[in-house]
Amino acid sequence: MIKDIRLPILKIGAIILIGLGIFLFLVSLFEPVFITETHSIKGYWILAMGWMGFAIFQFGWYANLLSLLVILLMFKHPFRAFFIALFSLLVATDSLLFDQIPFGNGKENIAIIANDIGLYLWIGAHCAILYAAILLLIRKKMIDYEMAAQRSKRQPIKRIEIIAYKEDA
Repeated sequence: MIKDIRLPILKIGAIILIGLGIFLFLVSLFEPVFITETHSIKGYWILAMGWMGFAIFQFGWYANLLSLLVILLMFKHPFRAFFIALFSLLVATDSLLFDQIPFGNGKENIAIIANDIGLYLWIGAHCAILYAAILLLIRKKMIDYEMAAQRSKRQPIKRIEIIAYKEDA
């Protein structure tokens, strides 16, 4: 009997994509995310201060928490993880619309001139997590299909013939 190697390949691919997502996230912490007139803002500063974004209706930072939830749910509940990962990517893209960094002391806000590589690496990390969730969802569907096919093979054919025989009588 030949063993189907697609299931382990999908699982290994998902694990590699999770590792890639974590790597991209860590690299994005040390790269510039936003460019202002005076300096560039690194990802670690955004990670430290981003939780306060809800005050200015900027929810991109919360995609980090959603992606962490996806990683935790991915192997047990791939269907839920897929939808949470999709929502996480949607929330992360909210950061592309960010155009000012507010000051807490009432001064004028700092205008963001451009997005830099750190932001795109961070969004890429969320994409990698989403692709990992897709691979595990495909894997789950393949397992469900195989189990359904095996269950259908176990049904006794004689019972169906007996029911058909009784209808003729």
